[in-house]
Amino acid sequence: MPSPFVIIMNNIKKAHQIIEKMPKVELHLHLEGAFTFDFLFSLIDKYGGDPEVTSPADLKEKFTFHDFNHFIDLWFWKNQFFRESIDFDECAYRTLENLARQNVIYCETFYSPWDFVSDTLSVEAITEATLNGIHRAQNTYPIICNLIADLVRDYDSSKAVERVLQILPYKDKGIVGIGLGGSEQTYPARHFKESFDKARDLGFHLTAHAGEAAGPQSVWETIKELEVERIGHGVRSIEDPHLINYLKDNEIPLEVCINSNLKTKVFPSPETHPVKHFIEKGLNVTINSDDPSMFGATLTEEFFILLDEFEISLNTIRQLTLNAINSAFISSDVRENLREKVESFWSA
Repeated sequence: MPSPFVIIMNNIKKAHQIIEKMPKVELHLHLEGAFTFDFLFSLIDKYGGDPEVTSPADLKEKFTFHDFNHFIDLWFWKNQFFRESIDFDECAYRTLENLARQNVIYCETFYSPWDFVSDTLSVEAITEATLNGIHRAQNTYPIICNLIADLVRDYDSSKAVERVLQILPYKDKGIVGIGLGGSEQTYPARHFKESFDKARDLGFHLTAHAGEAAGPQSVWETIKELEVERIGHGVRSIEDPHLINYLKDNEIPLEVCINSNLKTKVFPSPETHPVKHFIEKGLNVTINSDDPSMFGATLTEEFFILLDEFEISLNTIRQLTLNAINSAFISSDVRENLREKVESFWSA
């Protein structure tokens, strides 16, 4: 008779296999942070190289973060190597290829063309190239992808309405929402109220990062001022019990990215991360990978963390996937189709 340890290890192995195979949904993924290191290294080599980076292994080592500010610095560092339309096309294609291999059946990805605009590269060119890469991948793999345009807090908020209008021609052609990332501790959500009001009037879905680098007041302000449908991260809501109750009562989805929070030192260890408390409290939690290449964990591995570190059951993991489907910016027909795929897998 096998020992209890062997039985436990076999059960964990089987659970990992189920997680690998299960249909997945991702709602918080930055397209420019989901590159492969081989691809980014090819761009570095293509545009003249960097003396500190001589291989994809060097590149992976470079993306070891000290804190959130260091992450932001490295984010803008790697942006300099996206210089032509084809770079965005290929990045989108390879990202979706990788997601499809993880059995991701639907994703919503942030993209921020304003990070890359130059004399030779326009918002329109970046957008069209990104959409082309997505369409190529969707024609090859069983995955659906929609874009959310990230306005980025660090840019002039007085021009945020202009940025929304730049994206408008692509609404319902692959772009479904407007988001807000960047340095929340420095640029409050209220500065973007006008642009989010405009986006809402134009029919865009709305989400914004909050409660990551800043505390619960940032989440309150994002909810009240921007009237978003989802909160990106939201994990520091744990510091305010009243906010936790508000999120639960109003069923506001949280786009939780566990490994990202640990790598940027929002929380020092898995034991201090509030995801299990959120789930047990009944909040509308979704699980996401944020910037998987930069943080070193795929969506599949995020679910491994839930299982291994937090002892979250497979049945709960199934429900977290359904939460993501219910919270996605999609039509009722697409939603029902995704639900059927998930339920069919789990019933088998």
